[in-house]
Amino acid sequence: MATTRLAQTTDLDALRTLDPWPSEKSWHRLIGNGEAMVLEIDGQVVGMLHFAVLWATVPFLCQIEIAEAHRGKGHSRQMIGALADHLRAEGYVALLSSSQTDEPEPQAWHVHLGFTSNGIIENIEDEGIGEVVFRLLLTDD
Repeated sequence: MATTRLAQTTDLDALRTLDPWPSEKSWHRLIGNGEAMVLEIDGQVVGMLHFAVLWATVPFLCQIEIAEAHRGKGHSRQMIGALADHLRAEGYVALLSSSQTDEPEPQAWHVHLGFTSNGIIENIEDEGIGEVVFRLLLTDD
């Protein structure tokens, strides 16, 4: 059975394995701010996500990662659902995310999970690659 929960400092090794990019200091900040979640199966962390709150009002999904052996089983949907519930309880009305304009699979993943395209930030990368911004409404409005 897969469960999701907010990350704890005891998850640091698993978090760093799934996403080595944030520094240890950053992981501590994310965990302390309640901006990281984990997916556990049989007591083992096999997935994680972390987000940032932009402008103190808009949550933005920074990264989601599921261990390869556990992909394709609906776990990312479960994690996004748990994140949406958490953010709703905190009073947020939408979740933003993005993918690069040259990444059709991540774009399709966003749409599959109910995100809608909210525009493009052009030339965000040196090679002229843009970023498609996606929005997931957290309210019934």
